[in-house]
Amino acid sequence: MGILVACFCGCKEQSKEPLTSVFQANSPRYTIGVEDFSTVGKSVARVLPKAQIKKYPDLVAAYFALQMGDIDAIAYNENILSHTFDSTSGLQVIHEDAGISEELVIGMNRHSPIPNLKGIINAIIDSLNAAGTLLELHQHWSEKKNPLIEDNEIESANILRIATSADVPPFSFIENNKIIGLDIDLVRLLKKRLNIKTEIVRTERDKLIEALKSNKADLIISAFGKTDCIENDIDFSKPYHIGKIAFAVRQNNSSANHKKNISQTNKFEQQKQQDIYSLNDLSGKYIGVQTGTTLDEQVHQIIKLPRVQYFSNIVEMTKSLEQRKIDAAAMDLTVAETILMHHSDFSILEERLNKDEFGIAMRKRSPLKPIIDSCITILQINGEIQKIKEKWLKSKVVVKAIPQDWEATDTLIVGTEALYAPYEFYQGGELAGIDVDIMLSIAKMLNKHIKFADMNFDVLIPSLVNEKTDLCIAAMSITEERNNLIDFSTPYDRNESVVVVRTPKSPTPGKIKDTINFFSKLFQNIRNWFN
Repeated sequence: MGILVACFCGCKEQSKEPLTSVFQANSPRYTIGVEDFSTVGKSVARVLPKAQIKKYPDLVAAYFALQMGDIDAIAYNENILSHTFDSTSGLQVIHEDAGISEELVIGMNRHSPIPNLKGIINAIIDSLNAAGTLLELHQHWSEKKNPLIEDNEIESANILRIATSADVPPFSFIENNKIIGLDIDLVRLLKKRLNIKTEIVRTERDKLIEALKSNKADLIISAFGKTDCIENDIDFSKPYHIGKIAFAVRQNNSSANHKKNISQTNKFEQQKQQDIYSLNDLSGKYIGVQTGTTLDEQVHQIIKLPRVQYFSNIVEMTKSLEQRKIDAAAMDLTVAETILMHHSDFSILEERLNKDEFGIAMRKRSPLKPIIDSCITILQINGEIQKIKEKWLKSKVVVKAIPQDWEATDTLIVGTEALYAPYEFYQGGELAGIDVDIMLSIAKMLNKHIKFADMNFDVLIPSLVNEKTDLCIAAMSITEERNNLIDFSTPYDRNESVVVVRTPKSPTPGKIKDTINFFSKLFQNIRNWFN
C-alpha cells in the first residue's frame, strides 16, 4: 500500500508552504507527478481535485523533476518508494493515509498462443491468494532481497515471454547482474503451475504496453497497474497485490509531528475498527471473500477501496472474523443466518451486496440439462424444494440426508464443497444439507445413484470441464462468465449476498433514529388521544 512521501517542495512561489499533509496539496498551487500509464493520476485527481497533475514515464523521471522544483510531490506505490529511496535521497514519508490504493495486475497479450490465458492466470492468482502464498511473498520481499521461490527446469516446447522493467524494487530489480524481486518469484510460480518455460524480456517501463501490443511479450509482470485507456488493447488479470500511494516532496523538519500524528491516527482507528453499521463503513476495511465466488466482484463494485482477503472456505473465513484478522465477511444470506446461530457476537448488515440465483452446473451441451431442468421444475411446483430448505433451516434437532434406498440404473458423480452449511456440510460424519437433499430428490426421480465428490469450490468448474464430474451443486451462482465455460440448470434457489460483521457495542445510528421516531409517534398518538 502506498504511503505519502514528503519532501521540502520545490516551490516556484515564495508564499507556497512546504507540504506537510496530503490534503494540503489540494490546491492549484501544488503540482503532483504521477506515472503516465498508471491509474494513480485519476485517483489523485479524485481525492485532490484542485491539485495540478503532471505525468512522467517512470519514477526516476518524476524524482528528477521533483528535485528541480518542477513539481511539488510524487504520487507512487509505497513499497517501491520505500525500497528505491534511502535516507540519503532527501525524501521523507508523510504517514497520512489519503485513501488512494493501486491494484497491481498482470497484463496479457490478447493474441497469446495459450488458450484461455486470462482464465488460467486468474485461477492461479486465486489459488495463491487462498494459500497465503502472495502474502508470504510480500512479507518476504519487504525484508529481504533474495528469491523465495526456487527456479525449476521445465521440459516444454512453449515459452511464455514476460515483460518487466526491472527498476521497481521490491517487485523487479537488478542485483548482482540478475533480475530478482516479488514479480520474478511470481513468474517462477506461474512457470511451475503452467509447466511452461519462461523468458524475461527486460523492457523500459513506458514501453511495457507496446511490448504486448507488438507481440514482443505475452505478459507484463512489473508492478503494473490496470488503466482504462488501454483496456481495449490488452487483458488484465485479477490483482495480485494492492498497495497504498505516496506523495513525494523534498524533506522537511516536521517528521516528529508526523510520527505523533501516526500514533494518534492508529489509536483512533483501533478504537473505531468495530464500528461498522453500513457498507460505507467498510471502505478501506479488510473483507473476507471465498476464492472462486462471485462475491469478490460484488465487494469491489459496491464497497470503496476494500482490502479483500481470500479464503478457501467459509470455515476459515469465519474463524478469521472471530480472531479479528478481518473486519467483515461476505457470504450468502442463508449461510450467514446459519453462522449467526452459533455466533451471538456477529450480525448481518441490513444493506445487501446483490441477489444471486443458484443452479446445478454441468458440462457444455450436456444431455443431462433438459432432464435436470424438468426435475427442478417439478420439485418447485410441488413445493419439495421449499420443504427441503425449511427442513435444514428451521429444524433444531439433528436431521439426515435423504437415504438412497431406490433401485438405480447407474451412478452420477456430483461435485460439491462440504463446508457451506446449510447447503452442504458434514453432520455425524455424513454429507448433508439443502443441496444434498435436492440432488438426491432429483436422483430418485431419475432412478440414479449419486456419488458426491467433495472438493474445493474453485476446483468445481475445472472438474466439469475435464469430465471428472457429471454435475456440480454447491450454491453456485449463475453468471455470464461461468456460462462461457459450463452450462447451468434452471435456478433452483435464489439468495442475497450479505456482509457479516462483529456486532458493534454501541447502538447503530439507524437504531437510534428508529427509537426516536417510535417515541415521537407515541407522544403524538397520546396527544391526539387526549385531544
